Amino acid sequence: QAPSTFPAELRPPKLCREQTGTLQCQDVNGHPERDGSRDICAFCHKAVGPREATVEAMKKLYHAPCFTCRTCQRLLAGQRYYQKDGRPTCDTCYQATLEKCAKCGGLITERIVRALGKCYHPGCFSCTTCGRAIGTESFAVDEQQDVYCVADFYRKYAVVCSACEHPIVPRDDEDTYKIECLGRSFHESCYRCERCRMPLSPEPTESGCYPLDNHLLCKSCHVHWRNESSC
Repeated sequence: QAPSTFPAELRPPKLCREQTGTLQCQDVNGHPERDGSRDICAFCHKAVGPREATVEAMKKLYHAPCFTCRTCQRLLAGQRYYQKDGRPTCDTCYQATLEKCAKCGGLITERIVRALGKCYHPGCFSCTTCGRAIGTESFAVDEQQDVYCVADFYRKYAVVCSACEHPIVPRDDEDTYKIECLGRSFHESCYRCERCRMPLSPEPTESGCYPLDNHLLCKSCHVHWRNESSC
């Protein structure tokens, strides 16, 4: 979200004097400098003279009056500035562009998390139950738009298997689904004949469930149980 801030390095004019008919320039330490007349300002594209104050910023050279905030035109020479979309911006104008966190209401000055049509600080986009930041992990949302990590969402909302009494949730990153029969829910692996423990098919086939007296039975056990009960 936020670009880094940079100091706009202001360079004073070079010290120049006439010597044997030529213009000799020195830096602030008195050392000879090359002729800078060929330097071009990155903003106005005009030559930067050796006697002009300059700014080195964003790996370019500017006249000091040319290096300004591109929004309010405030002079930035020697000041802290933000580089946004390749344009220098003063602190005030940059702050005005920031978005507010949907949870805490504070300005988001660094990384931003966009989720559910809103913006959050990374630490504010967290699980309602455990408080852990979601980060780049998957998450779930309930009807009240509360955010949960996947584990806590399943702990709160997952259907419990009537056979093993464990929640019916994905395991080892594999999808799972519940089987409903007689008003109860089952893991696919738990959906078995209560008498012989043979796996039952959720489809209405020969290997499907043939319930009797609220019991889950295969076809063979259903017949035997019914015959035993009629005796």
